[in-house]
Amino acid sequence: MKIRFIISGWHYNRIDEFYDGLLQLEKDNDFIKVFWACHAEPTEYVKSNFDYKYFPKIGLSDTKYQQALDYLGVEDDEIVFFMHDDIVIKNWEFIGKSIEFLNQGYKVVGNGLNYPDPFNPFVEPIDKWKHIKDYKIPNWMKNKKYIDFVKEENKHIFDNQQVSSTVKLAFMCMKRGDLRKVGDFEPTYEYVDKPIGPAGNITQSLLGYKLTKIFGTDKFAYLSNDYSDSDYIYECLRGK
Repeated sequence: MKIRFIISGWHYNRIDEFYDGLLQLEKDNDFIKVFWACHAEPTEYVKSNFDYKYFPKIGLSDTKYQQALDYLGVEDDEIVFFMHDDIVIKNWEFIGKSIEFLNQGYKVVGNGLNYPDPFNPFVEPIDKWKHIKDYKIPNWMKNKKYIDFVKEENKHIFDNQQVSSTVKLAFMCMKRGDLRKVGDFEPTYEYVDKPIGPAGNITQSLLGYKLTKIFGTDKFAYLSNDYSDSDYIYECLRGK
């Protein structure tokens, strides 16, 4: 068994609650590898203790995840934990629990239960920003439908409206080969001032659509039924 942790580096503020345990985990297990895909310049703590790469300040966390996968050449049989760096680990047994789900036939594991998405790939994604006061849509997002954010080789998957299951990208566990079967992430490589917001909601919807279409809603597992929280992991919202 090979396990890979890919951490999206941005906040660098959870040493006691996350990083020290992650460091010890890697030291104690030769089958576990940790890699930081950094959106912001990494701290000395990260540089001194982990394998990392500072990628250009573009995209969001799924962009960092995809860049890491491409850079590392992760093999299909590896179990990959994709995680934001601003989460709090309550119980490291989430590793065994996630692997148990995968061994039971689930294809993707999230932390807290996420909302279903009544998704139509052929409309403009105004639902992702219309509720945000004074939100200014970047030029690269204007007048585009969901399908326009999809890689050309994956557009054939998006053929109708459906209610998709989704998983928050603060924590996601999959086998590398299963992620490859859905064409990987649908990241944006445009500049994003903060790695949050409507663009991230769009790419989350695109990934959820593909996972639902190819594997089915019954292949999603969650560590709890609470949004952004479980007995194992608490997801800090924007680092707080």
